[in-house]
Amino acid sequence: MSNREPGKFKYITNKEVRRKVDKILHDTVIMFANLGTKTSLDVGSKEEAKRLEVVMLDKIKDIDEDFYHDRLKIPRKSEKEDQAN
Repeated sequence: MSNREPGKFKYITNKEVRRKVDKILHDTVIMFANLGTKTSLDVGSKEEAKRLEVVMLDKIKDIDEDFYHDRLKIPRKSEKEDQAN
């Protein structure tokens, strides 16, 4: 966990980070919205869309790890281990 103040994600305090994260989230939504449309934005299958979603969300983790865990509700490694015990 980072030493940031509560609610002070890079997403909130840095416009460039917000722009990048918003673009990734938008592209993810567009990908799912176009499933089955047989257009250039159709990735073909739900399984492929889910695989690509993980790749896209990992990019968000690289940009703002706190946003990735706290806002997207993706558990941190330590939280996963705590839940298993």
